[in-house]
Amino acid sequence: MISHGLPCNRPAGKIVIIGVGNLLLKDEGVGVHVAQELQKRDLSSAVEVHDGAVAGIGLLDFFPGASKVLLIDAADMNLDPGAIVRFTPEEVISEKGGPRFSAHDVSLLEVLKLAKALDQYPLEVVIFGIQPKEISWGTELSPEVRASVPKVIEAVLKEVIR
Repeated sequence: MISHGLPCNRPAGKIVIIGVGNLLLKDEGVGVHVAQELQKRDLSSAVEVHDGAVAGIGLLDFFPGASKVLLIDAADMNLDPGAIVRFTPEEVISEKGGPRFSAHDVSLLEVLKLAKALDQYPLEVVIFGIQPKEISWGTELSPEVRASVPKVIEAVLKEVIR
């Protein structure tokens, strides 16, 4: 499971959770499935949950006013299907041959670089990568990735209360 440190003081501002992916490509849509499940929860008014789909650069629309952004996406990390890894953007950039996130028009890292350039970068960004098993036509998650969804939700909720 994912380990977390002790809760820390969080600056004022909203927390934005964005699930990205393509629902038509099986496990590629896991981030959207997680976002849809989180939207059913009774979360604090300071928390927004968005289905980012394959919005690419459109994800920037969710950043203004956010102190923390949590991104959830399929990531090829050469791990067992359904494996969950918590990254910061800096960790992803520093890892040569690191995880390859979903094949959207604009990658998550490019969106984050643009957010910095536009001075819209949140104080904290966390990325949850979920190892896909199958990316092909279809709307159902593989059993392994489907089984990881509650674990991803738990990890995301822990980040919300940090």
